[in-house]
Amino acid sequence: MNSRRRMGGDVPVVMLPGTLCDGRVFAPLVAALPGRDVRVAEMTGARSAFALASAILLAAPARFVAVGFSLGGIVALEMAAMAPERVVGLALIASSARPDKVGGAEARRADVAEALRLGIGPFVLDKLWPRYVGVAARGDVALQRLVLEMAEGLGHAVFAAQTEVAIGRADSRPRLAALGMPVLALCGEEDGVCPPMLQHEIAAAAPHATLRIIPGAGHFVLQEQPAAAEQIAAWIDTLSEA
Repeated sequence: MNSRRRMGGDVPVVMLPGTLCDGRVFAPLVAALPGRDVRVAEMTGARSAFALASAILLAAPARFVAVGFSLGGIVALEMAAMAPERVVGLALIASSARPDKVGGAEARRADVAEALRLGIGPFVLDKLWPRYVGVAARGDVALQRLVLEMAEGLGHAVFAAQTEVAIGRADSRPRLAALGMPVLALCGEEDGVCPPMLQHEIAAAAPHATLRIIPGAGHFVLQEQPAAAEQIAAWIDTLSEA
């Protein structure tokens, strides 16, 4: 094991995918953490961030690094608030500490209804894809195929449940100041879902925060700029059980 991995190499990593995503969304980061105990949490089976966080904590190691992408970051924040003594580090990728915006519930549930009418694949392609990636990745056929395959694999019922998680999420901003673990806030410069201002907000509030904004990337920052995975891996490797 090289010196870069000596400090935190034995700390398991629990990864939480975003809406309509599975473990494939973390593939570049998993590849950047060879030999690490990496586990991908199930973001299904509940309709609130609290319930998802509770279920994931039950199955998680005693102490771990939590890495959440988008909605997964929202649930990871809930886990850190519920069991701060267990979370060695908290990496929030393209996520937010804010509650849902005013009027968000109606708009989100309308999207769920539209996805049922159109089918989840056409809905994602028409409504979400333009906001998901930066300019350079708009024509990335392989990434578009991955996004569609993940969404279609999970399906409409999961989308409906995850939508309720997003609607009912807590305002985690007041919690940030109390977090004792290191926090990483990272997103793409062109993220149209969770823009850089939200990452600046997290980094400004958390006492032990690192901020990374990745040029030329949108919401799916790990796929658009895989070098971002190395930055996250390097941050994880600074963590230790102590």
